[in-house]
Amino acid sequence: MNRGILIVLSILALTLTYVACSEETPTSSSSLTAPTIQSPAVGGTLTDLQPTLTVGNSTGGVGVPTYRFEIATDPGFGSTVAADEGVGQGASGSTSWKVTVVLDAGQTYYWRSRSSATGESSPWSSVANFATLGGFSSADPRPGGILVFDPLTVGSSIGEVGGGSFNERGWMATAADTYIRYRVPTLPNGFVEFDVTNLRNPNPRSDKRNLLIMWDPTAGEYTQNPYRVHIAKFDTRLVDRWYVRLRWISQGQEANTGYDFFQWNRNQVYHWRMEWGAFPDIVSSQRVQVLLDGQQIMARNYDRIYNPSTHWIELGMAPRAETLEQAIFSNVVIGVRNP
Repeated sequence: MNRGILIVLSILALTLTYVACSEETPTSSSSLTAPTIQSPAVGGTLTDLQPTLTVGNSTGGVGVPTYRFEIATDPGFGSTVAADEGVGQGASGSTSWKVTVVLDAGQTYYWRSRSSATGESSPWSSVANFATLGGFSSADPRPGGILVFDPLTVGSSIGEVGGGSFNERGWMATAADTYIRYRVPTLPNGFVEFDVTNLRNPNPRSDKRNLLIMWDPTAGEYTQNPYRVHIAKFDTRLVDRWYVRLRWISQGQEANTGYDFFQWNRNQVYHWRMEWGAFPDIVSSQRVQVLLDGQQIMARNYDRIYNPSTHWIELGMAPRAETLEQAIFSNVVIGVRNP
């Protein structure tokens, strides 16, 4: 074979090799963009121990994506405390997920998200972090920590809302079975405080109505519950004493006390605070006390620690449809009270 033919064959071989290489399928990457962190703001401090995490939606891909959220105590996600897959994409360009566990106070958390659609997943979002409030509570001069702060004046609640309506003054209980529920860790030493306006005498209906209850839904229905607590406002058309009553039942041990104030002004904001647990001046028992505008109006001692397995604190009394209609609640604070 002469040299000319060899040169032609070599060129042809190189050409075929180039064509074959150029027709290989290139390495593919996801056509879905990563979600973008929106809130909580990076480095923020939260009072809510079950916050809602929000990302900007992914773009690209085929079909409507779903989202995975992860939250951990380390930026490498080696210690994941909660995760959820298949969160549906939200409208208006963002998707939100409420953390499914109660986080610890005074802890830093890291979170991220990614989307999936039609067989492909996006890259992870950037890693965001926030801290939960711990240490001293501005609402309690003793060392402690706020677990929940819910202003209710922003048109929504961080608690579970069962009816009612929101206005610029807070959340209004529009019927006897409306409520807002907070699921908190067990608090043997705790406090809850809140503001209420639109109270009047008599009640909208001539029956007792409740401002607040605490109970353990895993321990039986409300009327037989061994952890049954409520602050009730009575109607003056039905009773002539104890227009406000505290019922405290801890591990089945019941204590009742009351207060005879009834000259409510519907335009005044009343600040309520209930605190319970160990107190330094009590050695052999516990105490629960209720303060109205900073003045103690009711107090009882009890011997059995308030330690329900599941701790619910609720505005109103939905289990017996005895919520105080037309009362407007705001500025709910729930926390740990150290003796």
